[in-house]
Amino acid sequence: MDFRDLASRLGIDEEDFTELIELFVTTTLSDIDKIKKGVANNNPADAAAASHSIKGAAGNLGFDDIFNLAKDMEMQARKGSLDNFENFISDLEKQLDAINNL
Repeated sequence: MDFRDLASRLGIDEEDFTELIELFVTTTLSDIDKIKKGVANNNPADAAAASHSIKGAAGNLGFDDIFNLAKDMEMQARKGSLDNFENFISDLEKQLDAINNL
């Protein structure tokens, strides 16, 4: 992932982009906790709302893989299904770790 290119697309320098990434990681971890609680409580609406939040932030930063995963999660949860969400959550956490370790 080329942070310089992503920062350029947003019209900001790499340092500011790095700060946005740190905020994104923190916020996304919180949203993942909300998704986990939604799954534990069988509450698709909560999982959909947190997925929507992740989707928007990821899309704004150009993290297309996370955007697409969160979009799929949101759509499924809005239909009332939390099937396979453990795998979705695991995938999200792996992608977030990859970003955090760059």
